[in-house]
Amino acid sequence: MRTLAIDRPAAILLGLLLLAAGATVIDWRFDLVGMWDRLDTGAVVAAAEEDWFTWTAGAVALVSGILALWWLLARLPRRVESRVPIGSDGADRVDMDVSSIAPCLCEELERNAPVDHVTAKRIPVGAGQLVQLRADVDPRADGESLVKAAGALDEAVTTAFPDGEVTVRVLVDGPRRPGSRRTPRVH
Repeated sequence: MRTLAIDRPAAILLGLLLLAAGATVIDWRFDLVGMWDRLDTGAVVAAAEEDWFTWTAGAVALVSGILALWWLLARLPRRVESRVPIGSDGADRVDMDVSSIAPCLCEELERNAPVDHVTAKRIPVGAGQLVQLRADVDPRADGESLVKAAGALDEAVTTAFPDGEVTVRVLVDGPRRPGSRRTPRVH
């Protein structure tokens, strides 16, 4: 499952819970709504006046802050090194910028396969990189032409990077709605 599919609803839910908890504490302190007169809060007040309550509340706040900081830092976008070595002999080394081949792979897939709207994304995998191409299939496409085009791309990348520093993955989504296509495709 994609991280954003979980993070956004979780952040919204957590934010709403924190807002509700904060509003409850403020109302409890200042009695703005007047509902605390009807509730028996003697046990809560007695617990809040205990010596251990301050230390426990501080520890809970510290742990919550550390967890929140960890959550934010874990979701920072990581810098992906775009260069991979393609040849070296002792003192000399030749590096290839993977971000420059991604648009070429997109164009090649659009030219050889019945697809629309091809996008590329680089993903670090071990010591190398994966170039993931995502495309929308043309409604009139057949599976064989898609497999041939993806195989040709994979073969070209494998030939260019025989050590496996760069690999390619082609993901094909269903056709876009007819109104969203910018220009008609002719194959």
